Amino acid sequence: HGDGGMELRLVMEYLPNGCLRDYLQKNQPRLDHRTLLLYAWQICKGMEYLGAQRCVHRDLASRNILVESETHVKIGDFGLAKLLPKDKDYYVVQEPGQSPVFWYAPESLSDNVFSRASDIWSFGVLLYELFTYSNKTRSPSEEFLRMMGTEKTAQIICHLLELLKDNRRLPAPCGCPGEVYALMLSCWAFSPSTRPTFGELVPRIEVLRDGRSKA
Repeated sequence: HGDGGMELRLVMEYLPNGCLRDYLQKNQPRLDHRTLLLYAWQICKGMEYLGAQRCVHRDLASRNILVESETHVKIGDFGLAKLLPKDKDYYVVQEPGQSPVFWYAPESLSDNVFSRASDIWSFGVLLYELFTYSNKTRSPSEEFLRMMGTEKTAQIICHLLELLKDNRRLPAPCGCPGEVYALMLSCWAFSPSTRPTFGELVPRIEVLRDGRSKA
């Protein structure tokens, strides 16, 4: 820097396959459910590790997962990630700004509270993205806006919260196995304490993956 000031930069690995959202759209015909569950399992393992480091991601979505190869994905974009204070299991955001609200848990929408349990909610939405192959017309935003009706775009957060309080959830993706949709719904339990942890999800996803391979 010419003025002698310090410049801080983050060096990230370059992965030529880009983000998972675009990869799913481009490669849908050759990605079977077993591969989708492999990605879900890898993301789950990564999130379990982050949680053990008391890190909350806050922006878990297919656009922030990077594809290394057809059999390997990595969690990226830690722009919103926060380390939890030592004495707390949640984090309150002061300025919400541009938030990916359709991936947010109810408590994040209502009180800006983020925790490992709100990351689980977002993981459920990411599972939904996997099994819709990130089809634009079926995106979480499009689906929720459809549920709200077109006239309600002004106060999106309020309307979204109303929907979630009424127990309305994203629909089962076309062709998605019932057990996988049940997993999504468990991530979308209204109360954070009743959602599974990433540690609990890992073996459940393994069982689904192995079941698929025997089919």
